[in-house]
Amino acid sequence: MAKLHLFIAGKPHEFSKATVTMSIEQLAHTFDCDIVPMPITKPLDVEFKLDKETLFKGTIDGTDTTTSSNAKGLRIFGRSQSANMIDSKIKMDAVYNQTLFELLKTIAGKFGLSAKNNVTTKLAEVQEFQINAESPVSNLAQIARQQNLMIYESNGSIVIEKPGQFEIKNIRLEDSKNLTGFSIQRNWSDLFYHIEVQGAYDDSEASITYAPANSYRTKVIIADKLQDSASCKSRAEYERDLAIAKGLTISGTVPGLHSQLGINAINKIMEVYSAPESFHEKLLLKSLTLNVEGNSENTQISLFRPFSEVLPNESA
Repeated sequence: MAKLHLFIAGKPHEFSKATVTMSIEQLAHTFDCDIVPMPITKPLDVEFKLDKETLFKGTIDGTDTTTSSNAKGLRIFGRSQSANMIDSKIKMDAVYNQTLFELLKTIAGKFGLSAKNNVTTKLAEVQEFQINAESPVSNLAQIARQQNLMIYESNGSIVIEKPGQFEIKNIRLEDSKNLTGFSIQRNWSDLFYHIEVQGAYDDSEASITYAPANSYRTKVIIADKLQDSASCKSRAEYERDLAIAKGLTISGTVPGLHSQLGINAINKIMEVYSAPESFHEKLLLKSLTLNVEGNSENTQISLFRPFSEVLPNESA
């Protein structure tokens, strides 16, 4: 099992409790930590390592000091490096015929971040792209959804991948063996029969249907960054596939901390098995939370189905 180490402003620092959360549902990862008190008067840099490998780099967003009759406590909390890009609102003049990776390199570089493209197929060009006093993250995320892709942060780099593009092949999570508190949640509230996307122009629109959903359910999305019907159709398919994925969520706790369930683990496919629930599927790792308190260490995980209309083993 791995050990979690904390560094503040480049120096190792002791802590009594730490929580580090990484998720594909938000670009910036988060941390919350009780540390040995020290003077903090500005947002210092923070790094967490699993053994010797970097897990998380970020900045302190805030502190909370408590004082009792016999002790003084200091809590720090914050987010990873992409928080600066999330919080900022910028202007960017229109650029034409660039891929998501090219756009991401240009914008991320302004915030001290790099960009990485793990997609092996050729990325589509965006005909026109501009930002008008908005967060660049929401604009880039919309382009990613348009192309059935996702973006997430990994140690100061914004990564482009297909959902569940890679698989962790040498680990199987098994109920009551290496996974405790096994839970299955099913939710059909995000499924719609008719999904329509309206783009920037009258002729940039598309709609799809999802037959298993109730035919009375309709969803219309206004996506003003999309400029042709093909992009609108791709976005509609993304919304359908994401709703299917969210229809089943598995959660549980893995004892201890493990590099394979920490370092670049989100958005990976993992095998999950539960004999009592007659459940056996490969699922996408949606989020994980590393917890340390005293001598107790565990990793909470949440997984859902890979983005696909074809469902394995059972219907949504």
